[in-house]
Amino acid sequence: MFRRAFGFGTVGRTLLRRSAAAGAPSGSTPAGPRLRHLHSKRNLGDTSGRRVGFFSRDPRTYVMAIPACCVGLGLWYMKKVEEHAEKSTRPSRIDWVEAGVVSPVVRNQKSCGCCWAMAAAASVEAIHILKTSQKISLSVQELIDCDYSNSGCWGGFSLRALRYIQRNGLSSESSYPYRARRGICKKDKPVAARISGFRFVYWTEEALEKAVARQPVIVSLQGTIYLDNYKGGIMDYEALPTRTNMHNVLIVGYGTDPSGVKYWRFKNSWGDGWGEGGFGRIRRHVADKRGVLGMFMEPGLYPVLNI
Repeated sequence: MFRRAFGFGTVGRTLLRRSAAAGAPSGSTPAGPRLRHLHSKRNLGDTSGRRVGFFSRDPRTYVMAIPACCVGLGLWYMKKVEEHAEKSTRPSRIDWVEAGVVSPVVRNQKSCGCCWAMAAAASVEAIHILKTSQKISLSVQELIDCDYSNSGCWGGFSLRALRYIQRNGLSSESSYPYRARRGICKKDKPVAARISGFRFVYWTEEALEKAVARQPVIVSLQGTIYLDNYKGGIMDYEALPTRTNMHNVLIVGYGTDPSGVKYWRFKNSWGDGWGEGGFGRIRRHVADKRGVLGMFMEPGLYPVLNI
């Protein structure tokens, strides 16, 4: 398996054919460009004239010698080739709202601090459509009432919400409607969707772009005045030196505006009167590594649905 993967079998056979074609004895150096040998100058008691090191005079040792120096390089090279191929085929622009995967309808959490639940529900709705082609609106209220690992309207974590959905499933919005306050958990509602699990996105813009090219991703933004007063356009979101309140949103795509400014597009949960119809854009690929990553207080997160 290693020979074929790294092209070793072809190289080994070529060297042997050249040696045979030249009529050289089996212990001679193959024809063609000379290979630099790394060998020990000490007398190891070998009277056969073989060289000790990565390459030797005996063709039979090629199989044993080459992987020792080339396997690591081969793995590294193959990984870089795969990364380059993936990046070159990645779309320069993607919008999961336009693609019909994320609903254009923006929820309004009102006075309830449940952005964590709204982002989680929106992400599961998206993966459900991607996997089943069936549109669905899931209950945020069930997460507020029944996910006791979070604090309802007093805040929470989308990670814990996804864990709840993985274990219990989630009912539909129509069967368990939003009330903007925490109430008694009603477990008698039919399950409308489930997930198989969830995954994290490494904390870089490159990793986030790779993930968003596949599906929408939940991120935690710093709750700043920039976010509160946003009216539209591309935000130059500043990284704050101290930890602030976090706000969960769903990254629904990325692109470049007519002026050449790259951006992330995200779906908020403050109603369609905020920002650009409930959506916002933040500068992407800025010079200061903290400029955009500093706003993400936690690694990205997305649900998985194996069918």
